[in-house]
Amino acid sequence: MRALRGVVFDFDGTLADSLGLFYAMACEVLSLAGAPPVPREEVYALMGVAAPDLLRRLFPPDFPELDAVLARVWAERRQVWLRRYQEETEPVPGALALLRGLHARGLSLGIATSSGRELRSLDRWGVRGLFGSIVGREDVQQRKPHPEPVLRCAEGLALPPAELAYVGDSAVDVRAGRAAGAFTVGVLGGTSPREVLHAEAPDAILESVVELERLL
Repeated sequence: MRALRGVVFDFDGTLADSLGLFYAMACEVLSLAGAPPVPREEVYALMGVAAPDLLRRLFPPDFPELDAVLARVWAERRQVWLRRYQEETEPVPGALALLRGLHARGLSLGIATSSGRELRSLDRWGVRGLFGSIVGREDVQQRKPHPEPVLRCAEGLALPPAELAYVGDSAVDVRAGRAAGAFTVGVLGGTSPREVLHAEAPDAILESVVELERLL
């Protein structure tokens, strides 16, 4: 283990128990479009590699007028989905106690997420003040697996990436953290199963983010 001075987290699937909500949204898109449902594992696999055309890849390749259908469904349901995400997302069990414990130990905390920076869930949970830097998709030109989100978060914490752990639940999190030069931690229970994380060779794999305090 390196001597680490801070921890940067992915958000969805790592700190936030939001993946079920994302799957429900994907199912609703398919239903409203009149397309067949897809297994949860398929949606999570696409999320885990940050597929840029995730919704399109859930549809049959010969689905008619797909662009127009997606535009219509998104326009009709976008605000509802955003509200549900902000108001219904709950923390991964034990995550809040972990964050408070790490902060009490003097570790700097940050978030580097592909979601938007607003993350109103943090206010509901009462933990926004624990984070010295929060980087969302609107803050970067390139998203994970590019290291830019992690590097920008490190800048916000005024710490070199080598003194940070980057913790996430997916293959792209491990790749982004490694490319940034951080200590990489993969956590199970999110988008990527053990074999996928193992193939990415992070510095550590944990059953849950709550095991991080023991690791550090």
